[in-house]
Amino acid sequence: MSTILVIAAREDWPTDRVVKALTDRGVDVFRMDAEDFPQRLALGGRIEDGNGWTGSLRSPYRRLELGDVSAVYYRTPNPFRFPGGMSGPERRFAAAQARSGLGGIVAALNCRWVSHPSAMSRAEYKPVQLDVARRSGLGIPRR
Repeated sequence: MSTILVIAAREDWPTDRVVKALTDRGVDVFRMDAEDFPQRLALGGRIEDGNGWTGSLRSPYRRLELGDVSAVYYRTPNPFRFPGGMSGPERRFAAAQARSGLGGIVAALNCRWVSHPSAMSRAEYKPVQLDVARRSGLGIPRR
């Protein structure tokens, strides 16, 4: 089954509207917020010759097979949330590991993306914005 993975903050109303429009059209949607990982969202995956990434994302309510993801819609999820007793260095280490594990596998999925995180990061640089505007035929102010 083809599923759109939506990664966004739980309280993001524009994403609520996107999810509603998709589900109204009969599209299967799996919505998640990064703050749920790893406390309420589990990931199990491995790469196989000829198949790419296999495995699943599991919430208390649903399971999504990685091979079923046909597209990812990404809109600024909340940061990862960890147990309260962790020190600052432990939190930073855990966040880096979560970003590499969850973020790395999701970024490696062979599917369409709306607002890929690496494209969003690249677009934050003003020189990149100006170059895209120039290549698109827009005038660039001298100052």
